[in-house]
Amino acid sequence: MIYAFNGDFTSYTDITPSPAPTGGASDVWQFELVAGLPIVSNGKDAIWKWPVYAGALTALSGAPTWAKRISTCMHRLVASNILEGGYTYPGRVRWTEPGNPENWTIDTTGKSGRFDIMDYNTDIEALANIKAQIANGQKMFFFAERGMWTSDFAQATKQFIETDPDAEILSSKCVCRLGNYIFYLGKQDVFKTAGVMPDAIGLPIRDELFDNLNESALDTAFCFPVRSTSEVWFCVATGANTVPDTAFIYNDELKVWTIQDISFSCHGEKTLTGITREIVGTAAGDLLQLDSGGNGYAAAIYNAIDGYIETGDLSFDLPDHMKRIAEVIPDLKVQTEVSEMMIRVGVRNRLGEDIKWSDPAPFTIGVSEKCDFDDFRKEGKWVRIRFYSNIKDAPWSLAGFTVKYETGGTR
Repeated sequence: MIYAFNGDFTSYTDITPSPAPTGGASDVWQFELVAGLPIVSNGKDAIWKWPVYAGALTALSGAPTWAKRISTCMHRLVASNILEGGYTYPGRVRWTEPGNPENWTIDTTGKSGRFDIMDYNTDIEALANIKAQIANGQKMFFFAERGMWTSDFAQATKQFIETDPDAEILSSKCVCRLGNYIFYLGKQDVFKTAGVMPDAIGLPIRDELFDNLNESALDTAFCFPVRSTSEVWFCVATGANTVPDTAFIYNDELKVWTIQDISFSCHGEKTLTGITREIVGTAAGDLLQLDSGGNGYAAAIYNAIDGYIETGDLSFDLPDHMKRIAEVIPDLKVQTEVSEMMIRVGVRNRLGEDIKWSDPAPFTIGVSEKCDFDDFRKEGKWVRIRFYSNIKDAPWSLAGFTVKYETGGTR
C-alpha cells in the first residue's frame, strides 16, 4: 500500500496504483519531482506518476518497464539499471526531455538519450551494475559495483567519465547530498566529493564502524543529511542486529564525528511553509518527526515516554585534553508552565568507547538556575550533555546552554 499524508501528518490518502506494488522490504523506493509531477519507483514494478492529488498513482508513459535508480537533474528524469524491451540493462542510463518526464523517445532532436556504462575493472568488458545515483546541481553521479562515474547534464552531448575507478559504495542507500558535496559510505571509509577524487573523512570512527558491521545486513544501511545542523547521518546495523541500530554522525561545519544509538530504519523530509523537517520511520510503522513535539507522538498514547535532546561529542576545541564538567546552565525559552526536566553529562576518551554518564540532575524550569555536577568525578576528552524528561505533560524548549568545565592533562 502507498499512502500520501497531509502537511502536518494528521490525515492520509490511499494512492496505491492498480496493479498494486509487488516489491519487498529490500527494494529501494525512490521519489522525485519533475516539472511539478511527482514520480515514484520501487525498482521492481512500473515507474509511477501522481498527476491528480485526489487520485491514485498511474504508470508513467513511455518509461522503461522498471528502473532501480531514478533522479531529477536539469528538469529531466534520469533512470538507470533498467528493464526495457524485455532485457535487463544494469549499466544503462536513460534520460527524458527537459520538463517532460514522459518523452523518452531517442531521435535526431536529442531531447532524450541513453548511455551504457561499462565495467572496465575486469578482463571482460560488460555492462556495469549501477548500485546508486544522485544529482548535484547540473551533474549526475553514478556508483557501480566498483567505480564512480559523473556526467554534466548541462552539456548538449553527455559525456560519462569514470572519476574514481576504486569507489565502492556499501549499499544503494548510502549516498546523499549536503550543500555542494556528495557524501557516501564506502566499504573501507566514508567519503566526501564535489565531483573530483573523493576525500576520505572517516578516520576517527573507521575502526568502530567497520569492525562492528553486520555483514549480512549491509543492504539495510542508509544515510541522510540534516541540513539545519550541517550533519550527515550514516546508519548501519552492527553486531547481530538486522536493521540499522547505530548512526555515525558527521558534522560538516565542525568536522567532528558523533556515534548515536537509533531506533528508526528509514528517513524522509517534509517541507511546510518553507521549513524542512526530518521524518523517520520505525519498524512498527510509526512516522516520527525529529526534534519536534512533546513526550508522546499520538493522541492514543496516555503514558509518558522519554523525550530528550542530546548534544554530539564536544571537545571545546581541546580534543587532546581531559575535561571534567562542573556546571550546566540551560537556556530555556519562556513558558507559563512550571515543569521539570533532567540533565546528565557523559564523558569518554575515544569515540568508540561507551559513554560514562552522571546521575540525572533535576532542573525545575522557572525555579532552578543551574545543575551542579561536582559529585561526578569522571573525566574524558569528549563530552556529551543530555536534556530529557519522562513525565507526561512536561513541556520545555531548549534555546541553548552553557557548560563550565575544568581541563586536565593529555593522555
